[in-house]
Amino acid sequence: MSRFDGRVAIITGGGSGLGREFSCELAKDGARVVVADIFLEGAEETVALVEAQGGTSVAVQADVSQSGSVQAMVHSALDAYGAIDILINNAGLVGETLPAAEVSEESWDRVMSVDMKGVFLGSKAVIPIMLEKGSGVIINIASVSGFLASATGIEYTAAKHGVVGLTKQLAYDYGHQGIRAVGVAPGVIETPLTADWTKEGGPFHELTIDAPAARYGRPIDIARFISFLASDEASFMHGHTFPVDGGSIIR
Repeated sequence: MSRFDGRVAIITGGGSGLGREFSCELAKDGARVVVADIFLEGAEETVALVEAQGGTSVAVQADVSQSGSVQAMVHSALDAYGAIDILINNAGLVGETLPAAEVSEESWDRVMSVDMKGVFLGSKAVIPIMLEKGSGVIINIASVSGFLASATGIEYTAAKHGVVGLTKQLAYDYGHQGIRAVGVAPGVIETPLTADWTKEGGPFHELTIDAPAARYGRPIDIARFISFLASDEASFMHGHTFPVDGGSIIR
C-alpha cells in the first residue's frame, strides 16, 4: 500500500519550482494530485511530468488571491476526484526587496494578497470539506523569513511571519475536529525564483554556505519532508512550522 493510497492533494503554485517537486513526490507516494497555478501552462507541464512517472494528476488554473478563483479550484478538485484530503498552500512571490521606507504600497498589497491572504483563502475553502469527512491535512509553506528579518524585504518577511501564526490558529481551531495544520519553513532553495540569490555573491550566500549543511537546498529536500508531514506518520504534529534550512537559522 502506498503512503497516501489514492488520497487527493491540492498543491497551489504547482506549476514550477517547489510546487512542481511537491506534486511529483506526492504522486509518487500514491496521491492523486491537483496542480493549481496562476499559469495554466506551467500546471499542465507539471501534470505531464507526474503522468510520465506513472502518477495521477490534473491541472487547474487558479489565482489564490481571489476567493472566486480559489472556490473554483476546490470545485475542480471535487469534480475530478470527489475528495480533498491534503492542501499544500505553496503559491507565493517576493516583493521589491528594498528597505521598508522604499517599498511601494502596491508591492506590499500584492505580496500580502498571495503569500498571506492566499493561504487564508485556500484553507477556508477546504476546511468545510475536511470537516465533513472528519480528517484532512493543511500544509502551509512559510520560510525562514517567517522567523527572522532578511534581504527578502518587509513584505515577504511580514507575510511569512503571518503564515506561521495562521498555521497555529488553524491547528487551534480545527485540530480537535480531525484537521491537522502544519507549516514548513524552507531556507534558500535552488529554484527559478531564487536564481539571483543562489549565485556566488548573492544576498544569502555567506549565511547559507556558513551553515552546517554548507549548501543551498534542493527542491527534493523540501518535498520529501512535505510528503512525510502530509502522511499519517506525522499525526502527532500540529500547529508548528518546521525549518528545513540546512541549519542557517540556528545561530
